Amino acid sequence: MTTRTAIDDAVESRQADGLEFLTEFLRIDTENPPGRNYREGAEFLREQLEAREYDVDVIDVPDEVVEEHYPNRTDHDRMNVLARLDEGREGPDVHFTGHYDVVPAGEDWATDPYEPTLEDGNLYARGSSDMKSGIAASVLAVDALRELGVPIEGSITQSMTVDEETGGFTGLGELVREGHISRENTDYCIYTECFDSSRICLGHRGVLKFRVVTHGEKAHGCMAHGGENAVMAMNDFLTRIGEYRETLHGRTTDEPVVPAASARADVSATMIDAGYSENVVPDRCTATFYRVLVPEESVDGAREELEALMAETEAATGARVGYEEIMFAEPALVSRDCTVAQTFAREIEPHHGPPEYVVSPGSDDQRFVVNDAGIEECIVYGPGLLEQAHVEDEYVPVEEVVTAAKVMAAATADLMGHLDG
Repeated sequence: MTTRTAIDDAVESRQADGLEFLTEFLRIDTENPPGRNYREGAEFLREQLEAREYDVDVIDVPDEVVEEHYPNRTDHDRMNVLARLDEGREGPDVHFTGHYDVVPAGEDWATDPYEPTLEDGNLYARGSSDMKSGIAASVLAVDALRELGVPIEGSITQSMTVDEETGGFTGLGELVREGHISRENTDYCIYTECFDSSRICLGHRGVLKFRVVTHGEKAHGCMAHGGENAVMAMNDFLTRIGEYRETLHGRTTDEPVVPAASARADVSATMIDAGYSENVVPDRCTATFYRVLVPEESVDGAREELEALMAETEAATGARVGYEEIMFAEPALVSRDCTVAQTFAREIEPHHGPPEYVVSPGSDDQRFVVNDAGIEECIVYGPGLLEQAHVEDEYVPVEEVVTAAKVMAAATADLMGHLDG
């Protein structure tokens, strides 16, 4: 049997290797959109994992799947990495998964976002918290178990996927659709997204992104009576959205959403476009919206409510109102009493005390595992800091990566029956 102390020591002894892995990984600019350098990222991961004796597949996403979800980005290759350790013994499959795409770095960084900088124990780079550090921690955790000679009862799988930042459909969603992650081959799944090493994330709110288009009739501004102003029709709809938003704010959840102010449903108008010239009555106005669902809601229910608002605007203005859906993600939620959550809770406690159970304010790839693959034994646990996601001068504390790796290693040994005590 293996002790927690031995696991902690093994992680510490490999800390420099883990930091080198993460630093090299962060140097690869895998910005999404559009999906830059995915091939380079996948080949880096293949080399690293094959050197660790994993059986590795780099799985190209079919062109038709990319075309379906990202028709404007088909000139960028997309591929997911699937790696497996199996020593031929009976036991559970423990699956760690994370995405290796990052959001665009943007401007005004104090340092080069793709030349990692270590300062005061923090590693600065785009993707350091969200979420290449999660992938590095899970690799380091298994490295430590291998160094200790812990037998693999069942298998350990590591997957690294693309496009989470734009919906995940060609990433983890594609692995689930193709059966690489299913109830038949996966017993426990840990999605290593950034919530810090003291928290267990049980799920996330849902989201519905959509456009509404109001249609009118063009006319010269000096004879506006001859037209139908699509902007004014949109004004009517936006007024109704404002009233709807007040209703949604009263629709709260008791689930531990962080931050607490996000424990409610919401809708925001995020973009608007109309008009040709200052002297032309516009015949079309388009607005884009972001609807957030609490776990108790469904996307179908949200659609029905929006259809009712659109019908009210049509009746009040006489304008035709159209709906264009951009994407949706149903809420996802698992029980804090599930085996994987309770196992990680036991291993977090020696480092942080009792863990905080949380629910994410935004959607992520956990939904594909829980909702589509039907795997209830799936949590989110990773070292990155939620407040560092998508910001300038993003960083991850190195100690967070080390602590998360210790927890992941001990939990894996525990799930496979090799942890003393």
